[in-house]
Amino acid sequence: MFFELARLALSNLTRNRSRLIMTVSGVIVGTTAVMVLLALTFGLQNAAESGLGASSALTEIRLYAPPAFVSREDMDNPAPILDDDTVNELRAMPGVQAVIPTLSFYGSGELVSGDYHAYAPIVGIDAALVPMLNVAIAQGELSLKSGEAIFGGQINQYFVDPEASEYEPIEVDVFAEPVVLRITSYSDNRQRDFRLRPSAMLAPGNGLYDSLLFLPLEDVMSLNEWVTGERQSRRDISYDQAIVRTTDREITQDVAEAFRDLGFYVEDAGDFIRQLNDFFTTLRLVLGSIGGIALIVAAFGIANTMSMAILERTKEIGVMKAVGARDGDVLTVFLVEAGLVGLVGGAIGVLITYGIQNVVNGALQQAAAAGENTGGGGAMFFLPIDPTRFDGQLLAIPPELPIFILVVATLVGLLAGLWPAVRASHLLPVIALRSE
Repeated sequence: MFFELARLALSNLTRNRSRLIMTVSGVIVGTTAVMVLLALTFGLQNAAESGLGASSALTEIRLYAPPAFVSREDMDNPAPILDDDTVNELRAMPGVQAVIPTLSFYGSGELVSGDYHAYAPIVGIDAALVPMLNVAIAQGELSLKSGEAIFGGQINQYFVDPEASEYEPIEVDVFAEPVVLRITSYSDNRQRDFRLRPSAMLAPGNGLYDSLLFLPLEDVMSLNEWVTGERQSRRDISYDQAIVRTTDREITQDVAEAFRDLGFYVEDAGDFIRQLNDFFTTLRLVLGSIGGIALIVAAFGIANTMSMAILERTKEIGVMKAVGARDGDVLTVFLVEAGLVGLVGGAIGVLITYGIQNVVNGALQQAAAAGENTGGGGAMFFLPIDPTRFDGQLLAIPPELPIFILVVATLVGLLAGLWPAVRASHLLPVIALRSE
């Protein structure tokens, strides 16, 4: 019975095709506006998340031991010390994949290559733990021996000539040109040079690692002894921080909270990711509501069309009831008509949105390619943004979005046609048959 009523509803829709096209057009405009705006927010969110680096950044936690004076403020609950024993305990915690403690160089390290100088934070790391950094390299091999160094991806790009009158960064090939680490003693301002043998150059885009210079832990301990004049023992060493990797990005926040409960200072991408997601969720609601205004206008159009159909087919409704049609049958026919208007308009709107996505993203990809060929200048000929930031995907349509749009468009049609359908179903056969 339902399929027969649905066939009747489909036949009724094609009677006045011009009115049907105008009504469906309103739904098309509304669904296209909503879907394009939502796709824009998904594209912007993907671009923002890609700026955080690789997915490994989302499983990374930076752990800091509180300063010594914090322990004296609360003697009943002293601050933890980040030593080898603590590191081993942290490695045994659930959800922890690796703990990489690091030791900072206490002095000022100056990199010298010929006439050019540069500065970089120096960090000591256990050579056995280097592969656990999980970073991309541009040149060399990710290993570390005594006297070797791993250069961050941007260190070699910011050498300068101290004699130059204007600042101009100079790129140095650290594998081809000799690089010396020059340190200064605290006590008598003596200087000492150490020849660095680069073992690897990290690829740019590794976040905080871009500006760091990694040395073997024992080498940094020796450098600290020389600049401070104090003997350091591996057994008594306290690390400045540790890089913790979790087994999965979903539990990173739980592990970070466990570290905070132990008294450590913690930095992780989880808080920022949540704030970012909350922002884009709010943005989706706002932009979706703006696009939804067009759907509301389309709903009035559907309601008007269905009301006109009732007036035109009053006698037909009376005939249907006279031959045995029930109120529910009449209600079903008109609701199916209204729902089909919403469904067809939503389907066409989805197809148009995919077409817009291809055009916009294709233009972005061409603009990005033009920018690469012209050194960046050609990419900005029509955009106030850098197209390379979006990887050619300003509009991103997740698989569930078209389904959501179709459901919403159909519901809009059903809700808009509900009152006219109820009116039609309640018409008395005698009155309907007497109408002209």
